[in-house]
Amino acid sequence: MMLISHESMEQVLESAAILVNLGLPARKLLAEAVEATGVKRKQLSKAAKDLETAGFLFVRDSGNLWESQFELVPTLAGEEALEALDEK
Repeated sequence: MMLISHESMEQVLESAAILVNLGLPARKLLAEAVEATGVKRKQLSKAAKDLETAGFLFVRDSGNLWESQFELVPTLAGEEALEALDEK
């Protein structure tokens, strides 16, 4: 695995452990965002907020005054943590 966001495999494994602790909904959302290079949602779920707090997801408000919409884009740290889980 080529590391871009993390400096060592230990850091990647720590991030993977954090991702596991966030739960299955968060992992599924991150996997969907990585696969599609970003997804759009009308509301933010707890999983999306948790992933943003952990630094695995960028959340951008792309809505307007009449309609809410959020773009969820994975970070490199999130992609590397997910890849580490897939390799286990």
